Amino acid sequence: MSLGFLKSFLRNPSNIGAIWPSGPFLAEEMVRASDLQAASSVVELGPGSGAFTGHILANLRSGAHFAAIEKCPILAKEVSGKFPDARIIQGCATRLSDHLSSENFPRPNAILSGLPWAIFDANLQTSILNEVHGTLEEGGIFSTFAYYGPHRLASGQRFRKNLERTFTHVRRNPVVMRNFPPAFVYTCKR
Repeated sequence: MSLGFLKSFLRNPSNIGAIWPSGPFLAEEMVRASDLQAASSVVELGPGSGAFTGHILANLRSGAHFAAIEKCPILAKEVSGKFPDARIIQGCATRLSDHLSSENFPRPNAILSGLPWAIFDANLQTSILNEVHGTLEEGGIFSTFAYYGPHRLASGQRFRKNLERTFTHVRRNPVVMRNFPPAFVYTCKR
């Protein structure tokens, strides 16, 4: 675990949402679910300390564009240091289209998210999902994950319903038991 991740969690746990970064098995499942080999423009929301970022970059097709949006300045700086060739934008997912527009970034056909959905209220979930849907290219894939167990709580059920209202196709992939805690990926298509 990175020191920046822990510091950011301790300063503002409601923005980080996890005390421990995701593991490589969940990162591999996120990449697989996102069909990155077909994507020419990829965005990561909430890279945190970069648990998914390295896997995403390693699986991008040649010439594909990549950008990550991180709200926390400490983590944005840390992930920029780890991946100096990646475009890391310090900003909020609620302004996704504005950030991409100001960077002249092509419309993404894959968006991967490590955001802590279960701790967001319904309005924030809806706001971000609307930004994702409106920004994503037609036929594009949005992938995100949820922890197994908490997905049954009211906030987890609310998030699933929000996904189903926003996207035409929502699939829940098998649980990644080798992640701590176990989690699964939602794959959504616009």
